[in-house]
Amino acid sequence: MVELSQGKRLNTLFSGLVREQLQDLLKEQGISVIFNLEGIHFIDTAGFEVLQEMTRWALLHDSQFKLCNVNDDVRELVLLLELEGNLTFCRCENASERVLMVLD
Repeated sequence: MVELSQGKRLNTLFSGLVREQLQDLLKEQGISVIFNLEGIHFIDTAGFEVLQEMTRWALLHDSQFKLCNVNDDVRELVLLLELEGNLTFCRCENASERVLMVLD
């Protein structure tokens, strides 16, 4: 499981760094990455582009990329932007965590 450190937003300021770190994790074929969005209250278009790109990246590398703990505000944005078919959601399970180091 992966989560952001010290962030309430996934936006243009952080999307490049998040992309790089997630791609590094998803390079390993067959890996399953769960991105914990707990505490994230806003995602802009750049953030959603990263999430969609990581979903496609995982598929190309026979891996999985899923989102969990999506709050109501973010879920509403997903619906408004009609992205529900482009992202995969799951329930968070106990897993070892790796924190993406992103400063707020």
